[in-house]
Amino acid sequence: MSQALHTASTGINAGQSQINVIANNVANINTTAFKSANMTFETLYSRNLSYGSAATNEGGGTNPKQIGLGVKIGGITRDFSSGDFVSTGRDMDLMISGNGFFVVQDSDGKLYYTRDGVFSTDSEGNIVTQSGMKVVAADSPYSNASSGETVKVPKNLSATVTGDPNLATKTLSQLNNAKINTGTIEVTVGGRQYTLTVPEGDPTVQSIIDSFNQTLDGTGVSFSITGDGRISYTGDITFDSAESNFIGETGLGNSNPSDQLSQVVTLQEMVNYNDPNAITLMSTTVDENGIIAATYSDGSILTQYVDDTYSVHWKYTTPEGITIRGNDVSAVGSSIEESNFVIELATMVNEEGLVSVNNNLWEWGADVGEVYYGMAGEVSFGSIESGGYEGSNVDIAAELTNMITAQRMIQMNSRVFSTASSIMETLAYLGQ
Repeated sequence: MSQALHTASTGINAGQSQINVIANNVANINTTAFKSANMTFETLYSRNLSYGSAATNEGGGTNPKQIGLGVKIGGITRDFSSGDFVSTGRDMDLMISGNGFFVVQDSDGKLYYTRDGVFSTDSEGNIVTQSGMKVVAADSPYSNASSGETVKVPKNLSATVTGDPNLATKTLSQLNNAKINTGTIEVTVGGRQYTLTVPEGDPTVQSIIDSFNQTLDGTGVSFSITGDGRISYTGDITFDSAESNFIGETGLGNSNPSDQLSQVVTLQEMVNYNDPNAITLMSTTVDENGIIAATYSDGSILTQYVDDTYSVHWKYTTPEGITIRGNDVSAVGSSIEESNFVIELATMVNEEGLVSVNNNLWEWGADVGEVYYGMAGEVSFGSIESGGYEGSNVDIAAELTNMITAQRMIQMNSRVFSTASSIMETLAYLGQ
């Protein structure tokens, strides 16, 4: 009978552990990005009364005779399926749709992983979690190592926009203030009509000018490039029709010289918030690739983009709507030079190997395997949804069902325990 007591007690203990798991799930039903747990059971060793025997010519075989010794916890697994999107309308509340974890670091530089995307900006422009951990930034779409950088948005800027003296070397795709298509332009010079051609492909501005001048050679009209990034002409010319959008994009048909076709901007982070030249951060938004766009008080927008070589570059849009990108954007000052607007995600071979810690964080565990880092929307990483966060994935109906079965498990094992105890009490009386 003493064995029955021990066997029943294993069932009671296992049932109580399951209740503990269920209680934690139910307690976190409203916890951001919480991942529910599930307990499974396994049998303990069995006491073998007989191992059984094989059949022979003289008689049949016998099966083993075993008495089980109870139950134990087989495992506690995590359900990493996504929770529902909880809309808040707040731009810095983010949810990962698909695979991946946000990467954050503490003051010692230790990395943690989380699906909790409720972020904010601190007084220094760092993007942080609710507990103050800095959000880590990506420096490439896919890598075997974290960048070691954090996401920081300058709170106060001065932006100086000027023309580009190197306009001649720019190709059409590199122009920051014009999107010129190839095609022809009909012009009239000295009463005669000529056809100017914008070369096919991605020609430089200088090659376009050379093509025009070659066509108009000897007419007294010639085109040139000014030192501040404009196209000008000398001589008497009338612009007629155009298959190319060259005239409309440059403004050359309405004035001489043209608009500034390519501009540069120098960004300087301001320390003095009372500086009259400073523009202050008004709001931040995040796109599906986890790239932050910062809008400043004058209406200008500062963000980053990833080019075809997977390099990260600045992109600045002036209050007038002119977009300046790539090497035409320079940053002065250590703070802004180190700024990175791309949120890093991580994925791993075995996410169930992660170890849960407080504040909705996970840390690396021995069975996680290789961890890969990158940006949202690339390779195996999910995309980012802004304006809300990921809710808990706890299924309350399933938890209540499991709680009832766990409760019955404890009750029935308690009944066995009580019965075995009564039998032992009866045996004790018989021995008197």
